[in-house]
This record gives sequence, structure tokens and C-alpha cells, in this order.
Amino acid sequence: MLNCKSLTIIALTSLFCFSNATAGIIGYDSCTGAVACLIAPDSAPIPNPISANPNNDLLLGWDEIQDFTLTSNLYIDLVADFGASYIGQDANGTYVIAGTTISSHYFQWDSSAGSNSTVNATINFDAEVFGFISSVDNLVASDDILGLSGFDYTVFNARGLENQDSTLFSPGGNNNLVDISWIATSPGDWGRAITASAGVPPSQIPEPHALLLLGLGLAGLVRFTPRT
Repeated sequence: MLNCKSLTIIALTSLFCFSNATAGIIGYDSCTGAVACLIAPDSAPIPNPISANPNNDLLLGWDEIQDFTLTSNLYIDLVADFGASYIGQDANGTYVIAGTTISSHYFQWDSSAGSNSTVNATINFDAEVFGFISSVDNLVASDDILGLSGFDYTVFNARGLENQDSTLFSPGGNNNLVDISWIATSPGDWGRAITASAGVPPSQIPEPHALLLLGLGLAGLVRFTPRT
């Protein structure tokens, strides 16, 4: 049985449904450049509120909202498969996900104060990766929808990933893996990974692209502005 709740985002009421299926971060197949790559809350606490400069040399990831069926557009910055049926674009070329069930996962990386350090890791999920939300505006817009309840993600300048940060999808042909090479300056790096839900087919309806046109004028247009 599905449980549903309504969320109002920028004058648009969107319906999201969830069941008991989850899609989690399995672990890191490799990790260099950080003191450790951890999954919270099992191996580390989830920081609340988020600090713009944790300066802890840790790559930290945690699972957020799971198994949500989107009935309005979710803006995304880094796309794993541009030909996927659930991926579309608005009139300005902004990529969105619609008409599918997703799970969300958040990542934070920051090196020690005064250093410019790069973390290299292969992140392993238990479901197909759709992409990353990595721009400041799109992260803020998705916090209330996909973030953990009662959690303060904090709004600050330059939150997200920079142009020089590398995020590569499906290394070796495995759609559940992501290779990252992120350079943390000040503040650190943050990204929200969007995956399918474990055991749930990526496409839930016959014509997902038809939903991409629904509510574009109401949902609030969010454009990707790279960090500099």
C-alpha cells in the first residue's frame, strides 16, 4: 500500500508517493585523497546543520528520501543517460526527470583548511544512477522535497560542485557505479545523487515525456549556474 503526502513548492502542489522499497549507498569500491569515505549514519553521524567548511578530510554520504514517484519535474544538472525515457528538457534546455520513481542520496566532501585536495572514489549504489543535482539553486530547490525531515541543509554561497569536479557515470558499463574526482576548496563540495528505487522499474508510465510539459511555468524555472 502506498502512502502519499502533498508538498507545495513555489506555488505548485506536487503529489509524491512512497512505499517500503529503498535504494541505498552500498559503499565505495575505491577511495583515495580523503582520510576516509564513509556512509552515515552507520559509520559516522549525519552533520546537522551542514557546515560550509567542515574541514574534516572526509567524503561522507547518506541516504535521503526513498522510493518517491514524481508527478512534477525534478531539475537535474548531471545526467547519466540522456536518452532515457524519464529525461527531458524544458524550452531553455534545462534537464528534468519526470514520470518515474526515484531515491535520493547526499554527499559532502571537504579537505582541511588551507589545502586544495582531491578525493577520488567509486561510489556503489544498489540501483541504477540517474544523475546528480549539483548546482546551488537546484540543491536548494530540492532540499524540502528530497532532504531528510528535520534536517538543516543550510543555504550558503557556492554550495554544490565546481566545473573542475569530475563525475563519471557507469564506469565499466555498470549503471550502479559513479566515479568521482572532486576538488574541495572553500567551501567544500556537495552533490545529491538521484537513483532508481531498488526493485522498481525506472519508467512507471507509457509516455514519460508527456509529463515534462506539465507545470513548467508553475514549478519555478531553475537554471544551472556553475560555481566559479
